[in-house]
Amino acid sequence: MVIIASPLLGAIAVGPTNAHPPNSTDHNVPEETFYKLWSGDQDGTNGSTQNGESAMEQLGRGTDIPFDSPPQAVDQWNRGDHQEFPATNRSVSIHPPDASLTDGRFIREAYTEIFSVQPSTHARLSPSHQPLYVAPNGTLRGTVDYRVVVPPDDTSGDRRVYWSLQRHQIEETTLFVDGAKNSSASGSHTPALSYTLDDIAGLSQRLTLQANISVRLQKTVKECTNHDLAGECVNWRTSITYPREEVTVSDSIQVTKYELVVLGFIARYPNGDLGLVVFKNQPWLGHKLPNGDVRGVWRFYSSRDTDWDTLVVDSNNGQRTIHSPLHPLQVNAYPIETGPTPTPRRNVTILDVYGRQIEPPQLSDNVQLDILTEPYTASFGIATRTATNENLSSVRAWGLVRGVHADRPTEQFGRVQIHESNLTLSVQNTTERTATVQVRLERAEDGTPINTGQRDGYVVVNDRRLNTSENGTVTVTLERPPDGVSARYEPGHWWRNRPGYTGDTASVLLQGPILQLLATLFRFSIPVSLFLLAVFIIDRFTGWRVWPPWRGL
Repeated sequence: MVIIASPLLGAIAVGPTNAHPPNSTDHNVPEETFYKLWSGDQDGTNGSTQNGESAMEQLGRGTDIPFDSPPQAVDQWNRGDHQEFPATNRSVSIHPPDASLTDGRFIREAYTEIFSVQPSTHARLSPSHQPLYVAPNGTLRGTVDYRVVVPPDDTSGDRRVYWSLQRHQIEETTLFVDGAKNSSASGSHTPALSYTLDDIAGLSQRLTLQANISVRLQKTVKECTNHDLAGECVNWRTSITYPREEVTVSDSIQVTKYELVVLGFIARYPNGDLGLVVFKNQPWLGHKLPNGDVRGVWRFYSSRDTDWDTLVVDSNNGQRTIHSPLHPLQVNAYPIETGPTPTPRRNVTILDVYGRQIEPPQLSDNVQLDILTEPYTASFGIATRTATNENLSSVRAWGLVRGVHADRPTEQFGRVQIHESNLTLSVQNTTERTATVQVRLERAEDGTPINTGQRDGYVVVNDRRLNTSENGTVTVTLERPPDGVSARYEPGHWWRNRPGYTGDTASVLLQGPILQLLATLFRFSIPVSLFLLAVFIIDRFTGWRVWPPWRGL
């Protein structure tokens, strides 16, 4: 790249108009992060390390690298890069190629262009739905420029006109949200305006950057009122006016307010495990647990806005294109998992996921990242069980936009009690072909009957689904199995029933004639054996010589 010092433009980087990212870090962005920011750019070979090249530089040169969370370095880069807008003056207008230009009589090629909105994430939710999520409070940055055309003087004849420029300036820059004024600042070629979004999260809103540009000229008109005999003017009448012109330019961007809100239910299992159900209002990154966490389906990458790859310089001498020193970055979120994942799996179990199946988006061909090829679950609720005895005072959920998270005290969650259940089976009757058993389901701690007919959950007896009645029992006749009858209690989700219960199992053997005989012999053999053992011990200690009992026979 060549640096040219121009009396009109100051120092401007001029080079080939084909795009490329900066080749070294700047704006205090750490080097290890810098090389990960340029997804979508041309990747070179990932061969041996060049002289002085770090491992991360080599990796970033050969492939695109995703992030697990929105990188803070993007905001830092854009904040510094925004100030790289070339020095300008009234003779030139410097603008991106797609800027919407406005021409007046004196003001030409006037425009304003949005550079970035921070913090923000371009959420690639599906092929057709890809909103730009922005934080409720943030900063919009833009550029403003124009040039002033001063009419040429007319110095011939009896009426002569002289023009001079009195002043020119950007009067004010203003940020509007859906047409309502949100903030303003004094005129600047690189305005940075703060915004606050008050509407409900998830609503699409329009941010508009507007700049007022004004110019004041002096027009001096001299008219001849008397001539001499030679025809030369000997008396001039002078009038002075100050023509003014004002031009208003604007640029808009559609955004969606991203403000994460969570609520749900919390419970403690009888063994001390923590039960937690978290619902949220917008796509999320996951939430923290005492002994782990749950991550959603999202990963992130950063790529530059290619609309700023070149700049156009307009002047009285025509138009030319230069390589842009500005490389604004944008964070993008994309799905990489088919559903939420717990970490670590030995501590955290996902009980249920509420959501809908969505077709994944396609990324740009020049973004070299693994993508999904099958639908993923866009969750709005996740239920978990965590192996921990730690008390949880609040629930923190992470958002898709940097700095946006939700913290809600657990005292604001619905609390549900979970009790142990006790399931028992008893045989009521048996025949050669059938067996009738009674199922009894009770709360383990106090014997309160559990009526599954009035709540979620059921009892399964030998693969047959049943509901207990008000007294917690149900009797069923089955085709006689060869060995026994087994049952289990499926309690349903604890957060959908109050109180909640844990599951339980039970089984009972069915005895035939031979088994009944053996059982009878077994029952009688135990007391007889104990009696003989007592006689043996007494004989040993007393010397009565009564052992064995059949000695005198």
